[in-house]
Amino acid sequence: MPMRCAIYARYSSDLQRDSSIEDQIRRCQEYAERQGWTVVEEHVRFDEAVSAASLLGRPALQSLIEHTKKKPRPFDRILIDDTSRLSRNLEDALRVISTLTFQEVFVTAVSQGIDSQEKSSRQLLTLQGMIDEQYLDGLADKVHRGQEGRVRKGLHPGGRCYGYNNVPIEDPSRKEKYGRPAVSGVRLEINEEQAETVRRIFRLYADGTGLASIAKKFNAEGVLAPQPPRTKVIRAWCTSSIQAMLRNERYRGIFVWNRTRKVRNPETGRSVSRRRPESEWLRVDVPDWRIVDEKLWDAVHRRIDFVKNRIGVSRCGGHTRTQRSRTYLFSGLLVCGECQSRMVIISGGGKRGYVRYGCPSHRYRATCENALTIRRERLEDQLLGALEERLLNPEIMQYTLRRFREELDKRLAEIQRQGGRSGLQREQRDLKEQATRLSQAIATAGQSPTLLAHLGSIESKLAEIERRLATYRPLDTKVSEDKMRAFVERSVLHLRSILRDDHVGQAKTALAKHIRQLVLTPKTLSSGAVFEVSGSMDPLGGDDVMLVVARDGIEPPTPAFSGPRSTD
Repeated sequence: MPMRCAIYARYSSDLQRDSSIEDQIRRCQEYAERQGWTVVEEHVRFDEAVSAASLLGRPALQSLIEHTKKKPRPFDRILIDDTSRLSRNLEDALRVISTLTFQEVFVTAVSQGIDSQEKSSRQLLTLQGMIDEQYLDGLADKVHRGQEGRVRKGLHPGGRCYGYNNVPIEDPSRKEKYGRPAVSGVRLEINEEQAETVRRIFRLYADGTGLASIAKKFNAEGVLAPQPPRTKVIRAWCTSSIQAMLRNERYRGIFVWNRTRKVRNPETGRSVSRRRPESEWLRVDVPDWRIVDEKLWDAVHRRIDFVKNRIGVSRCGGHTRTQRSRTYLFSGLLVCGECQSRMVIISGGGKRGYVRYGCPSHRYRATCENALTIRRERLEDQLLGALEERLLNPEIMQYTLRRFREELDKRLAEIQRQGGRSGLQREQRDLKEQATRLSQAIATAGQSPTLLAHLGSIESKLAEIERRLATYRPLDTKVSEDKMRAFVERSVLHLRSILRDDHVGQAKTALAKHIRQLVLTPKTLSSGAVFEVSGSMDPLGGDDVMLVVARDGIEPPTPAFSGPRSTD
């Protein structure tokens, strides 16, 4: 029976030709034909405009990996043009190869002649992976240097900024995709309509208008707001965007660049921003970008300093974003049932300490109709009472016990599959083989920092496995129903005691672990306006399992949590 092959191709960005996908697939098909192998057309997959720095966001590759786990297996081998198409991260590449090899599916890089089925493939993949990884590091340095050069010339390094249009600078001597002139840079051109809005914001704030009042005014007038980030749904003016604009020195003709750097989280594959030391910032005067004159800029920042010194810095929302929010049990867990915004403290906090929760989209943007607010003490007392009632409910106790039994059985089955001591010994053998291959690669390639670091990581894992083997005790998988019930009851009672404890920090941590969110939806009853609260909780700290308050929940709804609009 001929070898059945899948094909995987990838290109990084719009700066590359999408026809490179066709070229990669064609080269793989020609290779398969020379070997007498069969290409399974259904499993010819590709990812477009995706970086090889991470496996995140690569559905085509992930789907091929998942298909190798099916029985019967749909193909025996994956063909790639070269190793960089798979990944430019050495750890990711080796992990994918190991996963596929475990499923008895092998990878062939046709341009380099590397076949993961061969004994020497691990060393070759490691060496080639180092080259691929160095290319990515070098590319990042080149991009950063190129951006710095553009900034120093008064050009725009990328992104959009309200008040300006991005105007590409074309180089007719070079061609890019589809034969169009290559873009050598981008300059910012003032958008007069948006620029007048920017000036108006600065004038209003300098004259004493608050951030929320400006946002409401613009939303009521239908002034088009800046494009929201991907995490936001509503395109509307808000206090945070206005506050950022008032501090953006670009509007005074100064560009501050290199304030942050991107770092990739090794667990999630996502990039996060980290602040650079101020000594690394680059400040460039670009007079053509000036929208706000210096007199108005100074007036605004005198008021910013006055507000900061007189009132202090206050930020809304979040579980523990501010010192004040750390004393509120439900901060970060409450959601508006009308617009899905996070409910925040919108008033109070003075000498009387009477603070109220409300919808920020109504309070600060006027884009939500939910005007209902509720005193913090009242909300906390009633929510804690409802949670305690459900924790002690026999039906919920039985439900939690059943869930615990299911999770315990699943975990025990997983441990059995891993084989206990034999599983640790098998992992130990695999790591020793990897260490041997790496040592051979180091002997061949010389003292490579990347290889030495990888070898050190493997040796650390080996030491941990040896420690676990030395202290290993067989697991008693026989758990009686009485023991399980006693454990669940202790967990539930412990959670109940924490919620009523005076230590707010512990209670907040417990709530965050056991409750995902609570949705507060305004309702009008004959007795007045109230909040109907719905949500889910798990006394064992797992997935969502039960309703706290709902019309069709385990229990009928508790009395709604009242929150009059204007009285306490």
